[in-house]
Amino acid sequence: MSRVVDDLGIMDPMEKKIRSEITELGLEPYAEELDERGLTVIPPEIACPEGLSDRLLDACLQIAENRNGFRPDLDKAVEHAPKNSDRYKGVLGSEEGDSPIGDLMQSILLEDETFEEALLNPVLLAIATYLCGYSSVLYSMGCFVKGPNLTELPLHADADGPSPLPLHATVVNLTYALTEFNRENGATAFVPGSHRWCRSPLGAETKVIDNPEVVSVECEAGSLVCWHGNTWHGAFNRLAGGLRVSIPLVIARPHVRTQENLINRVPGEVLARNSARFSILTQQGLYKGWANQEEAISGGERATRCQAAYAKELGVNPARHVGSLYA
Repeated sequence: MSRVVDDLGIMDPMEKKIRSEITELGLEPYAEELDERGLTVIPPEIACPEGLSDRLLDACLQIAENRNGFRPDLDKAVEHAPKNSDRYKGVLGSEEGDSPIGDLMQSILLEDETFEEALLNPVLLAIATYLCGYSSVLYSMGCFVKGPNLTELPLHADADGPSPLPLHATVVNLTYALTEFNRENGATAFVPGSHRWCRSPLGAETKVIDNPEVVSVECEAGSLVCWHGNTWHGAFNRLAGGLRVSIPLVIARPHVRTQENLINRVPGEVLARNSARFSILTQQGLYKGWANQEEAISGGERATRCQAAYAKELGVNPARHVGSLYA
């Protein structure tokens, strides 16, 4: 983990804080691999203690049942075809009638308290903070359910914007692998070191199977797969029967336009039972995006209250260290 110091050799206090958390949680080798390769896998015993993975999987299957009218069978060797699956067929280079991703159930955070626990997982937050800072917010949280398919998900970067992309991360993808990941199961594919290229892949570079630098993510169920927003990644098609289930939880710096809009949309009782950081993560500390002056004023007041409570909880105010990549 490279260190940033000022001209007097003094470490940024926000960086010092997150490095201390990384060390306390035993995450140093994973942070170093993230710096070097752009992706790391944190094993289940560290990433998902106390049965978190099993509870997340059960919650995802329940949401699938609630939304689609049937509970997915993890072992059944047939195509998984929920109600909204047609919108993913024939896209991203897939043949008509085939989906490169299966089903994507979006905006799941508020559907089960287990997802709140997943968001506040200290291991996940330490990696999110290491790449995107203490003021980072939830960009999106959904669930992929993918059965046997023909088409690979093309290589891409999660970071938005023209090239060159910033070398530092603007988003970080933290994916809970709730079933085993390997090539046969349609695992995530990535190009090691591509986060340093600061651009998205183009043309033939996007083809997973034709790229000799592509590596398959191999990990146990319950692992946390973490990658820099610039890292080129996609997915292999699933050759095995049954289903691959995962939760892509994406965290972004607060200036990034998020996929999910949670401002003023999280129930008060949910905010009350969670930490001040949960309010920051769910965008209550943001105020831009108003429709009129009344919203501008009330939003500013809400954001100020939220940020003050977070600074008190954290023991340091990120707003006073705006020049830091870790604030």
